[in-house]
Amino acid sequence: MRIYLIRHGETAWNRENRIQGREDVPLSPEGRAQVEQCARAFEGISLKAVASSPLSRAVDTAKAIGSAAGVQVIIKQGLIERDFGDISGKVVDIFNPEKYTTNLEPLDQVARRMLDALKELAKELKGDFAAVSHGGSINALLKELTGGRIGSGKTRLKNACISVLEPADGTDFSVLDYNLTAEEFSHLIKRDSQ
Repeated sequence: MRIYLIRHGETAWNRENRIQGREDVPLSPEGRAQVEQCARAFEGISLKAVASSPLSRAVDTAKAIGSAAGVQVIIKQGLIERDFGDISGKVVDIFNPEKYTTNLEPLDQVARRMLDALKELAKELKGDFAAVSHGGSINALLKELTGGRIGSGKTRLKNACISVLEPADGTDFSVLDYNLTAEEFSHLIKRDSQ
C-alpha cells in the first residue's frame, strides 16, 4: 500500500508568506495551475480514493486529483491544517512560530491527528490512496515519522508537492519520498514501473 500525501496548491497568502492556519483561503490562479499539473501526474495511477482536509484549498486540490484518477473525494477532519492560534493571518517565520505565540496546536498532537487519520483511511480503503493536507500538518507528520530528520523546522514544502508513505510495521508509516514536484513524481512512477 502507498499513501500519496499532497500539499494543496498555492494561495495568495502563501505568496505573501502569511500564516494561513485554519483560515479558509482559496487557491490562487497559480495554485490552480499547480493543482492541474499535480492532477495530471495521477492519471493512470490506481487509487481507492482521495481524502482531503475540509478547507477549500485542499478540497479543490483533491477534486482535481480525484477527477484525474477517477475516484471519489472523502473529507477527513483529521487532515486539517495545524491551528496556529493568534498568529493566523500574520507574516512570521514559519520555521519557528513558537517564538510568536503560545496558543499553537502542539506539533506532537498535529502529528498524532494526521497519523490517526491516515491509519483510519488505510483500514477503510485497503489500497493505495491520496490525501491532501497542508504544509504545517504534513511537516509535523514527516518530523514524527523520521525522528526529526525532515519536517517541521527543517523542510519547506512546495505547494502541490507529493510525499510518498508506506506502512512500516503496522503502527506507523515510512517516508519513501517527500516534497516531490508533479514532474519529479511522474519520473519516480515511470522509473518504478519499469
